Amino acid sequence: MTAASTPAIAPAPALLTAVFEAASEAMVLCATADDTVVLANEAARSLLPGMQPGGPVAAPLPADGADSFQTEHEGRRLYGMRRPVGDGHYAWYLRDRTESAALELERSRTAFLAEAGRRLSASLHVRRCVRTTVELAAAHLADAAMVVLPPHRRHSEWVRLLPGLPAEEGTLREPTLGEVPGLIEALGGFPPIPSRWLDPAQAPAWLVPAGFGPVGALLVIPLPGNAEPAGALILARCGPSAVFSTEDETLARMFAARAGAAISAATLYREQVDTAAVLQADLLPPELPQTDGFELSGSYQASSDALRVGGDFYDVFAPAGAGADTVIALGDVCGTGPEAAVLTGKVRQTLRALCLVRTEPAAMLTVLNEALLQSARQPRFVTMVVGSVRRTDHGRVRLDLASGGHPAPLVLRTDGRVEEVPTSGTLIGVLPRTVVRPATVELAPGELCLLYSDGLTEARGGPSGTEQFGEARLHQALAECRGMPGAATVDRIRQLVADWVRGGNSDDIAMLAVRAPSRTPLSLRGGGAPTPSPYVAAARRADRRPRNRS
Repeated sequence: MTAASTPAIAPAPALLTAVFEAASEAMVLCATADDTVVLANEAARSLLPGMQPGGPVAAPLPADGADSFQTEHEGRRLYGMRRPVGDGHYAWYLRDRTESAALELERSRTAFLAEAGRRLSASLHVRRCVRTTVELAAAHLADAAMVVLPPHRRHSEWVRLLPGLPAEEGTLREPTLGEVPGLIEALGGFPPIPSRWLDPAQAPAWLVPAGFGPVGALLVIPLPGNAEPAGALILARCGPSAVFSTEDETLARMFAARAGAAISAATLYREQVDTAAVLQADLLPPELPQTDGFELSGSYQASSDALRVGGDFYDVFAPAGAGADTVIALGDVCGTGPEAAVLTGKVRQTLRALCLVRTEPAAMLTVLNEALLQSARQPRFVTMVVGSVRRTDHGRVRLDLASGGHPAPLVLRTDGRVEEVPTSGTLIGVLPRTVVRPATVELAPGELCLLYSDGLTEARGGPSGTEQFGEARLHQALAECRGMPGAATVDRIRQLVADWVRGGNSDDIAMLAVRAPSRTPLSLRGGGAPTPSPYVAAARRADRRPRNRS
């Protein structure tokens, strides 16, 4: 028998009904003529209990001939597709998307919290963190968001934002905070008051900008901080039917915890920066005083850009009375960073106290050695040069110098020779008894004495990147500065070292130059132009050289 001659076997109606009932997908078969329900399987009847065979098509199924719908029905999220079935009938295929919608909502909330954490942790600036908080809250949680910071000097700063509008800022007097329901409690760190307990009608007019409309729902949440609240978050929704659901309040509290932590961290960072700035201002090299009879020039460069102070330092103590010498000091504390900076401050304060009793430089180092041995919690030593400077009756500058384990100062003579000052001594803060061999040097007009730290000669760079700048290069560089002012000499040496290092790491570098002012002889008796220094003359010759204008 051929396939063409095989008779078609039609399934019995009872079999089709059984298959229809056994389907896992909810299906409703309807008549096209009068929109009545012909069949509804068990899955459909569980979703829509009122949908029975013989009855009319009722909500949530649309009766306008739509091909699909998506709606909320008795707490469930339903989706349906309409398909024609033969002549005179059509079927609705229904799906329950309640769980998938809840999962999608949870995913969106998780994504929001992740974005909030990322954006809030991107900055340690208080105002920027507050701005980010109101931006996120206004975009995801409410129609308007406002952050109020804790009172400071009886005023509180606030930032408010509505989507699509620029942020507004201002301050509130402390008595005004009580006009917002729950705000005092939130700023005090108390648990948030549920929104259903807050009367939006009690919100003051200044809480939202003009044109916002009536506040339909209000939520005030504390921003938890580090040991104390970081502020309060105020959320408002517009319209008489606006509400905050339990899920909304839970999400808002989770967001507030992240925002409060970010604002608290930024506030703590600002306090630390302000404290560090105050401490650094006292530890940085001083502004050099104007002295009568000699020039002072200094330069300091810390090893770290993040910390402006370190282990190297210089200081100048102006005379407290008539006839007193100016005291100069340059030293290098063991180590770098904050610990070295703290010890630097102790050394400078000790020297300042010794200057008040006009102690000689060698005696200063002896007393300082005893002070460090008695106060140090761990072995710390200092190398330094201390000197007294004064102008002599013969127009020269005299320096009495004492060194404690520090590189010897260099003297630049008028003929370009570079000499080491013959002073030496033991490290300060190591041995019970320090040995100091002081020396005296006189500077003729135009001559210069340079005190420097070993970070200058030990700076590594050059062609290999590891070679030290060294004493020989320092002597040569100093000799080339013959005739230059003290400030220009210090700047040139600093630039040469920077070029040698070429942006690499180096230790702290400190320099202090003492220069006897040059005499200004006249070329003709009774008048005429003063003879320029070799440095000025060289600069003028360079200006007269032809320049490449290509």
